[in-house]
Amino acid sequence: MKKKLLSTALVLTMTASLLAGCGGDKKAEGGKDEPVTIQFMHMQVEQERQDVITQIIADFEKENPNIKVEQMPVNEDDYDSKITTLGGNGELPAVMEFSQDQAKTSVTNQFINTEACNEIIKAKGEDAFFDGALKVIKTEDGKDFVGVPVSGWVQGIWCNTAMLKEKGFDLPKNWDDVRKIAKAFHDPANKKYGIALPTSDSAFTEQVFSQFALSNGANVFDADGKVTINTDAMKEAAEFYKELAGYSMPGSTEVADVKDAFVGKNTPMCMYSTYILGGCQEAGFLKDVQLALPTNTNPAAYGCIIVLSISNSIDEAQTEAAKKFVNYMIEKEGNEKWLTMAPGGVQPVLAEVAEDPAYAENEAIVPFSHLLNNVGTAFDNLQLFGSVEGKNFMVMGDITNSGIISKALNNILVQKADIAKELQTAQENTEKFIKK
Repeated sequence: MKKKLLSTALVLTMTASLLAGCGGDKKAEGGKDEPVTIQFMHMQVEQERQDVITQIIADFEKENPNIKVEQMPVNEDDYDSKITTLGGNGELPAVMEFSQDQAKTSVTNQFINTEACNEIIKAKGEDAFFDGALKVIKTEDGKDFVGVPVSGWVQGIWCNTAMLKEKGFDLPKNWDDVRKIAKAFHDPANKKYGIALPTSDSAFTEQVFSQFALSNGANVFDADGKVTINTDAMKEAAEFYKELAGYSMPGSTEVADVKDAFVGKNTPMCMYSTYILGGCQEAGFLKDVQLALPTNTNPAAYGCIIVLSISNSIDEAQTEAAKKFVNYMIEKEGNEKWLTMAPGGVQPVLAEVAEDPAYAENEAIVPFSHLLNNVGTAFDNLQLFGSVEGKNFMVMGDITNSGIISKALNNILVQKADIAKELQTAQENTEKFIKK
């Protein structure tokens, strides 16, 4: 790589000397930079989404005529392996779409130019982004950002306000409110439930439970990286989740069970991401849907931040072009177009977009506009297992994939195992896991 860069530098020096002898370089003579081509790799394989990106690129290229951006759509199932292969060969595209966890892995693999990402966020201003969106995209030491946020989704307690009003309830503000509503609506004999929650041995169950745990001040790690699963705060959260599961559907419930129960109006509350909103719209009661956050000692939302990261295997000219493109994607115009790819599902992480009347009045966004404030609040309160005091412990993703926590939860919720014993086992297994 160094030899290649040295060779390139030598050629550029010689070229510059020749041009100087002819009266000046092309930039000085024509007022324009040399053309640069960069690639943008993303997971938006649906044709209608690619059409949106094509228009975004066309608008960007119109403003930056010397930069050409080529799309590289890759199926989500193949994305991680594609990144690993290209990264190992030093052939990563200039700009890559990532979830927060994918970006963290790529930083660990030294694929990402974090300095470029930091520069873009600093230039935009950290205050421009919802606070929680930036907290969860920091590196393990908390010093750098793994990418630049462009959108995201959040998860909380979705409530059918019309159903709540029938029994005299407002949106729940704390654990006790959630408990009272769930108890009042629970009527399993008629297939009506107080709340819909996942209980299966799955990552979904872990991520839903994490909101209750984090709202009670419990996390998998402390700021020093010590495992803190077997604590009083975690036990209280597990006890409360088990109580709520008693007001949910029986058995090991999963994603489809939770969604179907809420969309079918078999429950007034469910734990799900913003992607449930499309189903509510189709069912005709989207206007009655609002978001509440599980709150005990503090509010907590779970979510996923989508970032654009810049490769560290491209040359200086491509890096500068990539920075311009990513900057365009967080400008109001470019970002609002990006968000129209999946209205309702993906949400703005920039306050200026969420508060922009023109965005709220966009035909595709209007049905969801009444949720923008609540979703913005959720992004501000975004918390994740393994993210604590500005640090993001990278091993958390591997712990989730190992199923240690979800297995303990399934044992507690479905198998009726002892909570204290399961948390102790999960604590010991996690400690062993991180020592491998």
